[in-house]
Amino acid sequence: MNNSIVSLKTCALCREIPDLLPKKGRIITIIDAAIVQNYGTYFPMPQISINTSEKSKSLKMVERITTMLLALEADRETTIVAAGGGVVTDLCGFVASTYMRGVPFVFVPTTLLAMVDAAIGGKNGVNLSVYKNIIGLFRMPEHTIVCPHFLHTLPPKEYKEGLAEMVKSFILADREAFFTFISLSKETQSDYKSISPYIFKAAAIKRAIVERDPFEKGERKLLNLGHTFAHAIELTKNISHGKAVGIGIALAAKLSVKRSLLKQEECDTIIAGLNKIGLKTSSPVPMSKVVDVIKKDKKRSGDVIHFVLIRKIGEAVIHPLPINELNDILYDLS
Repeated sequence: MNNSIVSLKTCALCREIPDLLPKKGRIITIIDAAIVQNYGTYFPMPQISINTSEKSKSLKMVERITTMLLALEADRETTIVAAGGGVVTDLCGFVASTYMRGVPFVFVPTTLLAMVDAAIGGKNGVNLSVYKNIIGLFRMPEHTIVCPHFLHTLPPKEYKEGLAEMVKSFILADREAFFTFISLSKETQSDYKSISPYIFKAAAIKRAIVERDPFEKGERKLLNLGHTFAHAIELTKNISHGKAVGIGIALAAKLSVKRSLLKQEECDTIIAGLNKIGLKTSSPVPMSKVVDVIKKDKKRSGDVIHFVLIRKIGEAVIHPLPINELNDILYDLS
């Protein structure tokens, strides 16, 4: 297994998935209980069904899954298939990386957010108390299989969660895709068949960045666009990750203008685009509270914190800001 190669496979229908799985050794699927009824038959092998939430990403769940793998007599040649959203891929990537010191694994993301973000990149981890992903490691799956057909039954609320990450990828690296996607009607944006090419584009953007920088030493940090703000807002207000990322991207665009990196016209275009896909762009949290949380962010390095800012749609840059000046710099962004 190569820890620095991202293998991305695509298919149009769920019934094609078994043909894309490894042919050697046993396969065991760890599957989100919420999708078993609709999609369980597409994984004709032993299954471990789990109920998913952020609370599921725990060492207790790792122990439970490991015990079940032992009961199923999984050995070092067994491949684990993780079928579900980001919670499932994060958790199962960690289990597979530690079970018997590491067994092969394959991701089959079933949410839009996981297809374009969580299931690509080899970040695997679990939470400890309130600390998200504090225990984890980098290790790539054998393959990530992206099949948009799963989105047929995805609730609209969860579908929208992935749109922010899609648009983020286009802002980072594909100006044309940003403008063509934003120009689509809301009905078209809500049709998984129509936006399948954009799903594959967004996944490919993250794949390319991760392959060039698998351990987040440089370019991969750009994938955090909007996330410094988003994480602060999530910790301060009960708001979903996708919504927070949309707000975070808007705040990053405004900050980019303030730092003379981005033209106001481009900033307005980004915010209008986010609004068009149904995402809010104003912070529900006072900027003073956001700053207090940001000062504790893991991207802090000494007396500075690194923000991902935008030069233009299609190009971003890592921009350090002094911690002691954050209040003055950020006070008027929201």
